[in-house]
Amino acid sequence: MTPEVRQAQALVVRQTINRLEETYSDFIQGKGFDRIPEFFREHLYSPPNKDQRDAALENLYEKLKSVTGPEMTENIHNLIVLIQLTDALDLQTAQVVLEGPMKGKSADEIAEASMTTQELNRCIGLAGCWEDRHRQVDMIGNTLTFFFTLSKLPLIKLVMAPIRVAASLVGAGELVDTMETGYQISRNIKDMKPFVDAFKEREKVQLDRLQKEYS
Repeated sequence: MTPEVRQAQALVVRQTINRLEETYSDFIQGKGFDRIPEFFREHLYSPPNKDQRDAALENLYEKLKSVTGPEMTENIHNLIVLIQLTDALDLQTAQVVLEGPMKGKSADEIAEASMTTQELNRCIGLAGCWEDRHRQVDMIGNTLTFFFTLSKLPLIKLVMAPIRVAASLVGAGELVDTMETGYQISRNIKDMKPFVDAFKEREKVQLDRLQKEYS
């Protein structure tokens, strides 16, 4: 990946988070939900040590089959797939950004640049991948529901202990950090369902509008 592509992808992430903060400002003002943008920014879209973590994800899935139940293993695998899908979609959009609003700019210039939501939406529209984008929305909703369920388990630390050990063996500790942040945020949320329902509805309306406009 060239420096320009990397910075364009980071720009897509920044503007996506800004757009999410605007779209869900009615929820973000509520207790617990104020940390949702932080979770998206630091763990789903642009986590620390991203390359190292992604390289270990599939190894972790194989290791988990022997230490957790099938439902937990499947939920963690869905999180792995979501992370990889999100990265792929952001990369597709970044390629369009480099042919559009950031065309001819250096990596340093892109790092300092910004885009409007309208420009981001146009790049998403031109990038397409509609089926994957709809799947991403569903998977984000399911992952948030999974974290909320984890946060209500009385012995969550005991549940997470073997998962953390397995993750450390394959160098995927970042994924466990993502899970722990997810359920820690969820602890302060009384009911995740209204947010998940609104997220799925609003995002799919937006995708349908863009697909109709750019297809």
